[in-house]
Amino acid sequence: MTEEKKKNCDCGCEHEHHHEHECDCGCEVDEDVVMLEDEEGNEIPFYHIATLEHEGKEFACLQQADDEDPIVEIFELEEVQEADDVYYNFLPIDDDLYETLYAKLEAEVAAMDGECDCDDCDCHHNDKN
Repeated sequence: MTEEKKKNCDCGCEHEHHHEHECDCGCEVDEDVVMLEDEEGNEIPFYHIATLEHEGKEFACLQQADDEDPIVEIFELEEVQEADDVYYNFLPIDDDLYETLYAKLEAEVAAMDGECDCDDCDCHHNDKN
């Protein structure tokens, strides 16, 4: 899966929606669903869970929407601009980086739920101002 294709839209229009809803047809776009294309050209819906920053790069944390036992997929985001269009390539990452980013995601989720029990993490609740 290398490229964001389009957002879910059930309006019946003959157009694609990229990132922001660009038409005035009145249709609704689920901003949390990202359609990715696999190696065989099949479109697969993913829920956007979070975007993380790590070492100056951005990473998208996604979970397959129609999978019974979904796992979190993490991709490096590469912004591509062509003329007036902007889209993102979703680049695969190695296992070590996945483990680092997944731990960061877990810490952020736990902090949002008030369940973080870490002593020395990058969670916002450990900021001492």
